[in-house]
Amino acid sequence: MKPLSLRTRLAFFYSVVFALLLAGFAAVFYQVLAFRLEKAFNQELIERAAALRGYLRFDNGQPSLAFDATDPDEGFFIRTATRYFQVYDLANGKLLDQSSELRLIGLEYNPDEAKSLATRPGFNDVGTDQGKLRFYNQLIHGPDGKSYLVQLGSSTQSIDEALESFAGSLVWIIPGGALLAAISGWWLAAWALTPVRSIAEAARQITATHLGRRLPIRGSRDELDYLAEAFNETLERLQNTLAEMRQFTGSIAHELRTPLATLRAEAELALMHPGSDEELRRVLASQLEEFEKLTRMINQLLLLARAEAGEFQILKQAVPLAAVARSVSEQMLPLAAAKNISICLETDDEVTISGDRNWMDRVAVNLLDNAIKFTPEGGEIEVVVRREQSSGCLQVRDTGEGISAEALPHIFERFYRADPARSREVQGTGLGLSLVQWVVEQHEGRVEVRSELHKGTCFTVRLPLAGS
Repeated sequence: MKPLSLRTRLAFFYSVVFALLLAGFAAVFYQVLAFRLEKAFNQELIERAAALRGYLRFDNGQPSLAFDATDPDEGFFIRTATRYFQVYDLANGKLLDQSSELRLIGLEYNPDEAKSLATRPGFNDVGTDQGKLRFYNQLIHGPDGKSYLVQLGSSTQSIDEALESFAGSLVWIIPGGALLAAISGWWLAAWALTPVRSIAEAARQITATHLGRRLPIRGSRDELDYLAEAFNETLERLQNTLAEMRQFTGSIAHELRTPLATLRAEAELALMHPGSDEELRRVLASQLEEFEKLTRMINQLLLLARAEAGEFQILKQAVPLAAVARSVSEQMLPLAAAKNISICLETDDEVTISGDRNWMDRVAVNLLDNAIKFTPEGGEIEVVVRREQSSGCLQVRDTGEGISAEALPHIFERFYRADPARSREVQGTGLGLSLVQWVVEQHEGRVEVRSELHKGTCFTVRLPLAGS
C-alpha cells in the first residue's frame, strides 16, 4: 500500500482535529444552552408561583383566586399561570382545586403522594400524553393554620423543541465544518509545503561538482529559513572539507612524486652506468635517505589521521609546562648546536596546565624543530613559559627569516610550504604544524602566530590551567 503524502496527512489531521474541537465545542455549548434554558424556565415558574400567591385565598378551607376580572392584564396572567394548577389539603391529602387542563389529562395524586411531595418542595417532572410537564411544589400555610400543597406547572415543550432544533443543526454543522476543514487543510498544506518543495528542488541541484550552490532563503525568519540556513552551513563545511581533501590529495601526490622521481632516476642511472662499489654505496645511501623521508611522511600522515579519527585518548592530568619546555629544549639542543643556534629558556615553574604530557612534548618538539629548521646559523631561539590569567602560555620565538603576510593564514594547512624553493633545502613533511593545531584544540586551547619577514616568527600556545 502506497503511504499517504505529507500533504494528505496534514489535511486529514487538520480536519480530524477541527471536527473533534467542533464536536467538543458543540457538546459544551449544548450543555450550557440546556442549563440556561432550564434555569430560565424554573425561574419563570418560581416567579409565577410567587405572583399567584398574592391572589390565592383560603375561605373555610377552600382555595380561591381573588382578582379583578375586568383587568385584562390580571385576567391574562391568572389564565396563563393556572393552566396547570392544583391545590391539596395536607391534613387528609384531598384534592381541593384543579385546573381544567389537569382534569382532562387525569393527573391526580393520592393522599400519600401529595404528602410525599409536600416533604420535598421544589420541582418535579411528570410525563403525560400532552408531553412533559414541570411542576413547582410550594407549601403554604392558610389563615386557619392548615397546610396546603400548591402545584403550579408548565409544559417543557419549548425547551425540548429548542434543544432538539439545536441538536439537528449540529448534525449538519459538524460534518460540514469537518468537510470545510479538510478542504482548507488541503489548501493550507499545499501552501505551507511550497517552500519545502522549493528547498527540495534546490537540494537536487547540489552535487559534488556543484557544491557552491545554496538553498534559497526567503527572509521570513521562520523554521524553514532556519533549516535552509543550517543546511547551507553544512554545505559550506562540506565544500571546505572537499576542497581540503582535494588539496590534501594533490599535496600528497606532489610530496610523493619528488622522492619517487629521485629514487627512479638514481636507480636508472645506476643501471645505465654501473660504477664502483663506492659509487653504488653512495646511490644506496641516497635512496635510504629518500626512503627515510617517505617513512617519516607516512608515519606523520597515519598519526594525524588516527588522531582526527579519535583513536587516541587525551588524558587530562596536571602537567608542569616549564618541565616540558626544559626537557624538549635539552632534547633539541644538539640540532640547534649543529647550526650554531642558541636556545634561551625563561620559565615559570608555577605554571601547571591540564593535559596529556606525551602530546604536550610533541607540541613543543614540533615548534622547536620548526624554529631550528628555519633559523639561519648563528640565530637565537627563545622559549618562554608564563601565566596569563587562567591560561598557561608556551611561546617559541626565533630570529629566522619569518613568514609573509600572504602565507601566514595557511601555515597550519597540511603540506603547505610558504616558499617551495626553500622547502627543498629544509627537511620536513609539512605536517608538524597541523598536528600542533590538532593537539592544542583537543586541549581546549589555541595557538597563535606572529611573524615579520627577515625578523623572525613567534608561536604562542595558550592552554587552560589545571583546575580552571
